[in-house]
Amino acid sequence: MEEDHLATHLKDRPAHLEEAKKSGVKIVGYFPGSYVPEELIYASGAIPLCLVDGGSSLSVEAASSVLPRIACPFVRAQAGEMILKRNPYYGMLDMVVAPITCQHLKKVAEIWDYFGDIEVFKLGIPHRYDGALELDYFITKLNALKERLQTLTGNEITGDKIGGAIELYNRMRELFKKISLTRRSSSPSISALDFVRLNHASFHADPNFMVDVLDSLYQKLNKGDQGSAVEVPRLLLVGPNIANGDYGILELVESAGGEIVVEEVCEGIRYYWQSIENKGDLIRSLARGYLQERLPCAFMRYSSKKRLDFALKLIKDFNVSGVIWYELLYCETYDSESYIFAQKLNEYNIPMLKLESEYSAASVGQFKIRIDAFIELVRGGVE
Repeated sequence: MEEDHLATHLKDRPAHLEEAKKSGVKIVGYFPGSYVPEELIYASGAIPLCLVDGGSSLSVEAASSVLPRIACPFVRAQAGEMILKRNPYYGMLDMVVAPITCQHLKKVAEIWDYFGDIEVFKLGIPHRYDGALELDYFITKLNALKERLQTLTGNEITGDKIGGAIELYNRMRELFKKISLTRRSSSPSISALDFVRLNHASFHADPNFMVDVLDSLYQKLNKGDQGSAVEVPRLLLVGPNIANGDYGILELVESAGGEIVVEEVCEGIRYYWQSIENKGDLIRSLARGYLQERLPCAFMRYSSKKRLDFALKLIKDFNVSGVIWYELLYCETYDSESYIFAQKLNEYNIPMLKLESEYSAASVGQFKIRIDAFIELVRGGVE
C-alpha cells in the first residue's frame, strides 16, 4: 500500500511542482553526494530536488557535444539531461547548487553555468574533512548559500526554520537507518532494489510525505513475518554512484541468486547513519554534519582507511560474505582505491568483484557472466 501511494505521489509530483512554481515557490536542484544541506533549501521556502538521474546511454551520448568522453557517465548524463530537456525535474529549476567535489562534477557545474539559463551556485567543498580550517571554510560557504537562497526566494532563513528542517530530515535519515538495519535479518523483507528506489524517491518526493511513507513501511517491516531463512550469498555494494535508473547491477545480482544487504555508496544513497545536531549554531551544526560527522567520499584526503574500516564494520554487522565494487568508467578516485580494498578484504577472506560501467547495453552481458560466476564463488565459500 505504501508503495502504491508513493508511486502515485511521484507520478503527480511534476504537476504539483509546476503549480507551486506558478504561486511563486522556487525549485532548487542540487547534485548528489550528501554535501548539499537540503535543510537550508527547505528552510528558505524553496523545494529541493536532487539531480540524480542516470543509467541511460541516451543522455550520456547527448552530452558528447559539450563534454569529453573521459568525464564519468553520471556527469555526462547530467549534461545530457540539460540538453535533451526530456526530464521534467531538470526543466523546472530556478537554481542549481553544485557541490565542488570531484573534478567531473566541477566540470558539469561549469557546463550548466555556461549553456544553461539558470544560476548555478558552486558550493565549495574542502577536500579534507577533519580540520578546523576546513570546517570554518565550509561554514563560510554555507552562509553564502543561505544568503543566496534568501535572495532567490525573498524569505528570511531563521534559526527556527532551519531547526524545523533539521528535525524533518533527521526523521527521514533515522527511518532510512531503521529500514536498512532490518536487512541484518537472515531473510530481509526489503530488497536492495527497493531500498535504492526508496532513496531515489526521497530526493524528489515531498519530504513530509516521504517521512510518512518510510514510517509506515518500517512499521510493516518491523512487525512482519520474516519467514524462513534462505541461504543466499549476502553482499555489500561499494561504489561512487547509483543513479536513478541505473538498476541493472541490482537486478543482475538478484537474478543470479545473490542478495545485496547493505550499500556504501557516495552518490545516490542518502547518508543516513548520523543525524544533525539540532541546537546551538545551526549553520555550524549543518557544516559539521555534512562534512565531518559523516563518512567521507573517496575524493577526500585521508579518507580511505576510514571508509575501509566502515566497510569492514558493515561486513561484520550484516554478515556479508562478498563485496561487489561497482564504479563508473573514468572515476579515478574509486578506481585507484579499489586495489586497496581488494587487498585488505583478501586478508579477511572476503572475495570482491570489481565492475565498471559506462551505462552501455554492451556491458550487461559481460556483467551477467561475471556476476553469475562470483555468486557461485561466494556460495561455495558460504557452504
